[in-house]
Amino acid sequence: MYGVHKALNDFYETHVRLGKTRRDKLAEYRENCLKRLEEGLKKLGDERRQEYCTYERAVNQGSYAMSTLNQHPNNEYDIDVAVIFKGENLPTTALEARKRVADAILATNGNFLKDPEARTNAVTVWYADGPHVDMAIYREMSSFWEGTWLEHASSDWKKRNPEDIKNWFTTAVANKSPDSDWPWVSVSQGQLRRVVRWVKAFARSRTKWSLPGGMILTAVTTEVYRPNNTRDDMALYDTLKALLIRLESQLDVSSPLDSSILLTSKPEYKAQMKRLRERLEWVLPELEILKNSACTYPQALRAWGKVFNHPFWGEAADDAEEELKELAKAETVVPLTLVVDVAASQEGPIKFRYRDANVALPKGMHLKFSIEGVQLQRPFEVRWVVRNTGDEAAAANQLRREAISSETVHWEHTSYKGLHAMVCEVLKSGQVVARGSRRIRVAAK
Repeated sequence: MYGVHKALNDFYETHVRLGKTRRDKLAEYRENCLKRLEEGLKKLGDERRQEYCTYERAVNQGSYAMSTLNQHPNNEYDIDVAVIFKGENLPTTALEARKRVADAILATNGNFLKDPEARTNAVTVWYADGPHVDMAIYREMSSFWEGTWLEHASSDWKKRNPEDIKNWFTTAVANKSPDSDWPWVSVSQGQLRRVVRWVKAFARSRTKWSLPGGMILTAVTTEVYRPNNTRDDMALYDTLKALLIRLESQLDVSSPLDSSILLTSKPEYKAQMKRLRERLEWVLPELEILKNSACTYPQALRAWGKVFNHPFWGEAADDAEEELKELAKAETVVPLTLVVDVAASQEGPIKFRYRDANVALPKGMHLKFSIEGVQLQRPFEVRWVVRNTGDEAAAANQLRREAISSETVHWEHTSYKGLHAMVCEVLKSGQVVARGSRRIRVAAK
């Protein structure tokens, strides 16, 4: 499948991921809301001639806590925070507890789009410039026999830990994503988190669409996620295919913490899941061109542009087409010189330079491949293709691997007996403009 790993990650960094500036700004909304709650409880208590104690602590929740909150063009961000009180400092009923918090925030006369509302699972505060904060109210309870526990003010008090979902997702990202510490993994850590954010970006790519919310998308994407050691675009494509197959057989999604609880129990959520299936049935055929051997880089970019409906992809395709026109005039593939240095550990001190493929290296060594002897003008991508031979590599399903990066240095590991090859290609706008290769022989031990 034609690769756009780098372009997908460029899109991620510039138009999907929040980044520090936006995240810090959202943190200000959160902190301001908590400060208003503290001030409002005091003011409300004074007005009612009662003592209203403030909360004990606050815990981030939802996509904000899981780092899956995407950029929003209209600044309509949803910031979830759990506000935990001592049990004796809240009214007896869950509804009255939520109402007290809503009244306290309203008492501060903030710049709200509408009055804070005590909804079923949280108190929602809408700010006039776009974001809203959902404050889930918790009380801390204790007993001699059960110790200490937390209860959420939902339709009634329900025993719950506000950090359970974040902890579940953090563990899933760590366990399911490829581990970049392994020499055959070239993608960055946390691939699952990126895939979830791309799926959410697809689901929010058209304002007229009404598709499932963030928690449902996160749960079902994590369920069907298909990792890839060298390419994020393949991981996303394979996950989208697996998601469609999953929705063709089952639309319901259970809570990752309790399979008996359906996240899609309401009819409106079931309708959203059905529409998600229909959107996937429409968009996946648009990506079939990527499997065509005649596919060009601009065509690949435009295909992904149909998924995300964002000008980034059309602009990148236009630039690629212009560059291809320039490259076509030269019609030359420059030969590359690859040098191979041997070290005991990745990024470790170089022991010697490997020069003769008739000499067998022992297993367990680390190889540093470097491009030398050619001037390369950025921007460009480098495709490193490992072609292994032998029974050991075949048994490990490692006969061929590839990684794409912008680096002119790449590390590998002598893991399998046999005569192997590294092929290095420099690409501009998807076109190979330089190529080189080296053979490596690995001994049985």
